[in-house]
Amino acid sequence: MFYKDISVWVALGHGILSFFSPCILPLIPAFLGILFTAKNKLLKLLGFFSGFSIFFTVIGVFSSIFGFFFAKYSSIINYVFGSIIILMGTLYIFQKELLKPRKVNVWKFKGGSFITGFLLGGVIGIIWIPCSSPILGSILAIAASANSLKGAVLLFVYSLGISIPFLTIGSYISKLITASFKAYKWELTLRIIGGAFLILLGVLIMFGKMVV
Repeated sequence: MFYKDISVWVALGHGILSFFSPCILPLIPAFLGILFTAKNKLLKLLGFFSGFSIFFTVIGVFSSIFGFFFAKYSSIINYVFGSIIILMGTLYIFQKELLKPRKVNVWKFKGGSFITGFLLGGVIGIIWIPCSSPILGSILAIAASANSLKGAVLLFVYSLGISIPFLTIGSYISKLITASFKAYKWELTLRIIGGAFLILLGVLIMFGKMVV
């Protein structure tokens, strides 16, 4: 059962960590405003979750397909993926993004239909990639060492880790962090904790202490 697989919980943790990406938190109230001011809120929310989840699930499948071609090198694959995850953790601590964020006008998705929500979910997924690229790179490395089904599940769970706090307490968390702490304090704290988590994970995978 997938829920007994430690890598599934690791994927959920990656998603929650991605939710706290410093460059995305200030934008969450605006995203939520677009979602919850629609006439058909439930329909749009369903579309958003579908678009957001499918976007990352497809990425997980492609990552697994890519990793499949290297399966014959299983004796060294733990060292390779472990090293990648350690690198991603280091980049996260030092706030080095693999991709540069681009401005996207999300206000064009103000309608209340399922399709509008679906497109908004995909667009926000694209926006999230550069903001959490080291974290996403880490979970993709794990997905690349699994089969396509598991890769899809891992990235779906990753999207859940982002979506659940985003759709429930996102606005409160964003306002609390912004109002209660100076930006550099909470950003630095999140980067150190998140980066240390990724580095530890990479070390465990590298030395075969965690099987993904």
